[in-house]
Amino acid sequence: MVFSKDNMTGIILALLSSVFIGTSFIIKKKGLRRAAVVSGVRAGVGGYSYLLEPLWWIGMITMIVGEIANFVAYAFAPAVLVTPLGALSIIVRCVILVIVYIIVYDKS
Repeated sequence: MVFSKDNMTGIILALLSSVFIGTSFIIKKKGLRRAAVVSGVRAGVGGYSYLLEPLWWIGMITMIVGEIANFVAYAFAPAVLVTPLGALSIIVRCVILVIVYIIVYDKS
């Protein structure tokens, strides 16, 4: 099976999208936790202090970049190739969480 240059571009964009989206969830969660510690009010109970947290905004921008890459991937490759690669964001998130928690718990 031979892939065209456009198909390869779409696949690469979809893979990058998964990495950006998977990472963004972790960054945003860390920002939410940091904001809750600083303000004492969690976002789930009506706190908006996370909007002042730069780490949360970095996570949001990372997610936007990932979603844009995913959208552009559909322009280069058919949905049959791009859509399954979107599930990789869950795997990326799990792997990064394991790495982050191993580092955090090994220090303590």
